[in-house]
Formats: sequence, C-alpha cells, structure tokens
Amino acid sequence: MKIYYAVLFMSLLCFQNPAMAYNPNMSPKEALQLLMDGNGRFMNDKSNCPDRNQARREAIAAKQKPFAVILGCSDSRVPPELAFDQGLGDIFTVRVAGNVVGPTELDSVGYSAIYNGSAIIMVLGHENCGAVEAVLAHNTHDIPAVAKLITPAVNTKNHTMEAAVKANVYNSVMRIKQSPSIAKLIKAGKVDVVGALYNLETGKVQLLSAQE
Repeated sequence: MKIYYAVLFMSLLCFQNPAMAYNPNMSPKEALQLLMDGNGRFMNDKSNCPDRNQARREAIAAKQKPFAVILGCSDSRVPPELAFDQGLGDIFTVRVAGNVVGPTELDSVGYSAIYNGSAIIMVLGHENCGAVEAVLAHNTHDIPAVAKLITPAVNTKNHTMEAAVKANVYNSVMRIKQSPSIAKLIKAGKVDVVGALYNLETGKVQLLSAQE
C-alpha cells in the first residue's frame, strides 16, 4: 500500500508540474547548466518530470527545438531524458552501443546542432560499459563495427576499465569537434561539445576534462 501511494504521488507531481521554459537562444554554458541542474534533481529523487503531457505534445508537433544533443550508449540503464530530468522536445538523443561516433552518428549530431539550434552536445558514457569491456578483453566478434571505433582510443594493455571508458568518451568528443560544420559553430560560440560519465548506482553525471 505504501508503494502504491508513493507511485501515485510521483505521478501527480509529474502531471502537475508546469512547463520548464528555457531560452531557445541560450548559450552553450547555459544549456549545459540546464542539463546538470536536471541531473541534480534526478540523482536526489526530486525530478520535476517536465513537459510530458498533451499540451507539450501539441506544442512541439510542428517543430522541434531541443536545446541539447546527447550522444549516449544504448544501455537501458542510461536514459538521457530521465537522467537530466527533461521533457519532450528538450533533448535530441542519439544512442548507440559504446557511445561511438561513426558517419551516421556524426550526421545525426550535426543535424540537431545545425538545424535545431542545439547549444550543447554531450557524449555520455557510463561505467562498466559492455562494449568497452569487450574491446579490453579482445572479445569483439559480435560487435565488429562498434569495436572498430572504440579500439583506437583504448590501450588494452595499460587501461583500467574506468580509464578505457573515459578515453572512449574523449575519443568521441574529438571526432565530433573535428566535424567542419560543428567546428564552425564552436568557433562562433554557438555550440560546445563536452564528455561526461554516468554512474549507474547514483545516477550522477560527472563532466570529464580533456585530460581524463
């Protein structure tokens, strides 16, 4: 019975929460802060569950303007919209095993940055990534295309699992930054590209520096 009322309370909270308005012309810094604020709510079990209702569906039916692009792993435990407490139309999500960047992923990320006006691009890795683990273990026969993109970043002799996951994230960040169209947006101050790591137990997203 207690569980029932807890679920009911959260459902009402999500339903009643007003839309979380944001400036469509926000800076990359502001967009990143919006993501991190949402993650803070999520990890502390205080999610607002914004903009997940009929009014929002109708409002964005004709056009989307996501403020952020998340390139994340397909892992079922790392859902970007939930992890950052965002609603419909807020995040342009590209998910692929190992959060790798091949031609298709790069085109997808670039599309939202160029045509949707997304201000922040985040490569979101996570601890204990199965794809990275497979590369470290030289057991990639089932994921050859994904492994091909991870292998250049991972030192199978010296990297710990954590170091390999971070190196793979940074490698994807660099691949995105090297895109001519995205590099142009970065130079103009319209977009930034960052790497981050998701903790499966706490739900916390840790921003990574280029040195990690």
